[in-house]
Amino acid sequence: MSFTSRIKKEMTEGIVRAILEDAQYRVIDSGIEKVLRELSCLTSAEYGALGYPDAMSHLPDFTVMNREQTTKQLVEVKYRTSWKKELLLEVEDQVKIFGEIVLVSVNAKAPDPNGHNLPARFLRCCRLKYDGGIYKVELNRQNKDKSTYQVWEPVKALNDGTWLWWAMRPLHEVFSQLKEDSNKDTLFHAVEALAGILEQ
Repeated sequence: MSFTSRIKKEMTEGIVRAILEDAQYRVIDSGIEKVLRELSCLTSAEYGALGYPDAMSHLPDFTVMNREQTTKQLVEVKYRTSWKKELLLEVEDQVKIFGEIVLVSVNAKAPDPNGHNLPARFLRCCRLKYDGGIYKVELNRQNKDKSTYQVWEPVKALNDGTWLWWAMRPLHEVFSQLKEDSNKDTLFHAVEALAGILEQ
């Protein structure tokens, strides 16, 4: 992994960790680069030569538990300067191994169609799972009255485009403790800070 890629990865994971921990989630490092830190300095060829099992290279970045430690979610964090459906396909093998994960994405060039300049546009998430051998993503859809509902859709059938980014969900919809956070501005300020870096 290049130095620049490593910096972007660390920065993105750090922001996501801070948001979740501030809402009293327990965030546990589970990615192979954190378990075996020396691996982050290796090239793909050097890493491959070590012969680690495939499942180890697909370990999600975080295991996230609620404050009571009664529920857990496996979380993969990805930064992209240009977000596309291709990212959902990139983590398919990971979902195949673990059954279901939450993908948290940072989109450095997130569209702003309404010109509101809200920093939350840079950060979205979705659940991904295998169901009956079909790779699916949970997306927001809109009723005629503008209310939203969630639906699981086959990834293969989806068209690419900016609509897909907006069909993913805000973090507080998947991580409900964010709603209970006494500092309701946490998410806004964290993403605003990240957005300032991404736009430079």
